[in-house]
Amino acid sequence: MTPEPPKIVRGPSAKTLLKLTWEYPVYEAPEEVAEGPTFEAKRRAALPAAEALAYIAKDDRRPLLVLRECKVCNGTDDALLSRGNVDNEKTFLLSRWFHCVKLPVDVLQKDHPFHGLFRDTDPEHMFMCAADGSERIPMESERSRTELWDSMTKVLAATYAKEPDPEVRKMEKAINRFDLVDGTIAGLEQRKDEILEEEGPDSRKLKKLEAELLEARKERDGLFRAIDQATVELKLKKIADKGL
Repeated sequence: MTPEPPKIVRGPSAKTLLKLTWEYPVYEAPEEVAEGPTFEAKRRAALPAAEALAYIAKDDRRPLLVLRECKVCNGTDDALLSRGNVDNEKTFLLSRWFHCVKLPVDVLQKDHPFHGLFRDTDPEHMFMCAADGSERIPMESERSRTELWDSMTKVLAATYAKEPDPEVRKMEKAINRFDLVDGTIAGLEQRKDEILEEEGPDSRKLKKLEAELLEARKERDGLFRAIDQATVELKLKKIADKGL
């Protein structure tokens, strides 16, 4: 069996970007007007699938990546991310163009408002689709990284005006550069502390060191801007507004 590649340990800047940002929608039913002393509040019930999808999408036109938690991986992203020391960075980067929604374990109960989003028999663990519900791709918990990336890319290609791969490569380049810049900043800050301790705040070495620190921090800020620019470079197709 081919061993997995060693896990890449990223620096602090890259770690702020390489993560999934989830939304946890909770359904709030419209307020009912009491009619007489025997008024009884309406019980919880599943919404029609189209209404449930519109509720979790709200005004966000990005395609949806919807994950339901389960008893096995409750509170984790195990169903989406590969386990062990396997590279998930491309998953994180592609997810920046999705509206990522996580639903609770009890979404499979027939009276849960969002129950209609999943199959009644052998419900999928997650799915991706355009904001209007088109281009839907159901996915099980067991699948390869390649299958996941292919599915994510397919939905993105259907909902955005350009392919995501060129922008992903720009972000990957910036991510790699982040680690070098973070290392430079950490080394300069450590050296600054040593000079302050050994020679005090009047040391002539501090001025040059401060200038180097300023340049490194400017480069780091520029890398963050490059990531943001690569993210917004993809524009949603007008058809992504359909149904909302």
